This record gives sequence, C-alpha cells and structure tokens, in this order.
Amino acid sequence: MSEQLGAFKHFNVIKTLEGHPPRTNFNVFRLDDTYNLRIAEVTGRFPWHCHTNGDEGWLILKGGLQIDIEGREPIVMRQFEGTMIPKGHRHSPIALEEGTIVAVFNVNGLEHDFNEDKPDTGAFSETDVG
Repeated sequence: MSEQLGAFKHFNVIKTLEGHPPRTNFNVFRLDDTYNLRIAEVTGRFPWHCHTNGDEGWLILKGGLQIDIEGREPIVMRQFEGTMIPKGHRHSPIALEEGTIVAVFNVNGLEHDFNEDKPDTGAFSETDVG
C-alpha cells in the first residue's frame, strides 16, 4: 500500500483504497504527532455529528460531496474543491457520486459526538497505512 523511503512515505490513493469497503479511512500521515491526513472512499450519508476537539478539513479528490451543516446552507464540492468545518458545528456529509474519494485533515484522535446513540457508520474505521 505504501512504500517506505527512509523517513519518507510514498503512496497511491487508488491502490491504498483498493479492496476496502467505502468509509474505511486510512491515516496516511501523522504530522508532528498532532495532525492527520486521511483518505477514504465515501458513500451515502454519514450520520449527523460534531467534533469537540478539533476542526475537520475536506478536499475532494474525485467525485462530489455535500456537507449539510446545522443552521447553515449546505456546502457542495466537486473534484479539487475543499472546505473546513470548525469544531463544534454539527454536520453530515453525503456522497453525491459513487466512487467519491476524499482527503480529510484533522487532529490526531478527532472525537465524534453523534446525534444518535448507535449511528450506522457503515464500514467507518481509521487504519494507519503501513
């Protein structure tokens, strides 16, 4: 999935995601043990939630994504567009196209505060790229 080059990582987004169900998030980089770069293929709607300990940045690598935000107009993004959701804002992303791939930037250990007690997060997981 990734190739170690001394202290450097080299990876291919598509190959990293191959064979994994949508919503499997891969932590590609941990910067200064504080920030993460994650990649994922997204599908459907992710449950309403907010983050209590950090902001969440989004960049669309392929496809389209809408992020509905409580009390605000939705943000619609296509390939190479992005946004940042400040901590504490309730939101719910939804893929607009099959095969949508995103890069997500956040703090290590980003907490999810879901609206529901047991939300359906599908195959959501956070795995480090080896």
